[in-house]
Amino acid sequence: MKPNVLIEEQVVAFVQRQPPETRRALRAALHAVASGKTFPEPLEDELDGFYKLKVGGIRILMQMEANPEGPVFKAVFAEKRRVVYELFSQIIGLD
Repeated sequence: MKPNVLIEEQVVAFVQRQPPETRRALRAALHAVASGKTFPEPLEDELDGFYKLKVGGIRILMQMEANPEGPVFKAVFAEKRRVVYELFSQIIGLD
């Protein structure tokens, strides 16, 4: 079964702010998850339960929900690799 991908508003806004080539790469990566060609990598420790999708120097953080028709990945946060985990931890209240 192919997964379904839902995209939160922060991720949409982040993608829209990127230059055209980066925007295309981010969209292609999300489509690869939706088509079952790519599977996001699970995170560990305090971010256990979240997944990351690597696109160059950008990370898209995702959650997976089980569904009878197949998994649903929700893209919940996107940012540059050097700050993504720190910012996301603050947003979800881990800091």
